[in-house]
Amino acid sequence: MLNTRTHKLGFPFSANLRSDLDDAFGQLFGKSFPNVEGAYSPLSVWEEDSKYHIALDVPGMKKDELSLDIQDGHLILTGERVSVEDREYLHNERRYGKFKRVVQLPEWVDPGSVTATLEAGVLTVVLEKKLEMQPKRIEIQDVTKPE
Repeated sequence: MLNTRTHKLGFPFSANLRSDLDDAFGQLFGKSFPNVEGAYSPLSVWEEDSKYHIALDVPGMKKDELSLDIQDGHLILTGERVSVEDREYLHNERRYGKFKRVVQLPEWVDPGSVTATLEAGVLTVVLEKKLEMQPKRIEIQDVTKPE
């Protein structure tokens, strides 16, 4: 079906698991490790009529800092959040570094139909279903003869 990162949707852990683990490490070692796996951008996926939608939170990023590719049946979203150099934070919960999100596309997606928009810190990708996979209403013929 649909994969994000290395697990399937419906993974039993909290959406905040990474943040919870970072907080635990921070309490144990006195600092956080935001660049161990790079920045993290949460995403949402939903199906609506003949379209498949993916929204990725990328606050403060510009379109030239993001990359969107389709390869081997996967949608690959990459980017990098750059931190401000020479700044010593008193407290920082923002994540910096490179990130990569990979979404396995269902077979019914038309890879040639991809559109992407960046608005208010959200990258939205829309993919159309292949024409033969879209819902189709069949007209019922009346075969009774009028009298």
